[in-house]
Amino acid sequence: MEKTVVVTSWKYDVSSRYLKIFYSNGTAELYHPVPEFIYNNLLRTSDKSAFVHKYLEFDLHFKRLCLLAS
Repeated sequence: MEKTVVVTSWKYDVSSRYLKIFYSNGTAELYHPVPEFIYNNLLRTSDKSAFVHKYLEFDLHFKRLCLLAS
């Protein structure tokens, strides 16, 4: 059975528009450029993982860098 990976925390820098998402499996993803309203919507939602999947992972307007745990 596959373990579900969920968003555990996040960091956002308003001036640079970088959003870093941290996951329960130790990985992280860095998105850029993320407008502040997207970050504010992330804060408002109860299901952070679904929000990231729907609005960030497949949006062609954001560059995504996957970071692995060491």
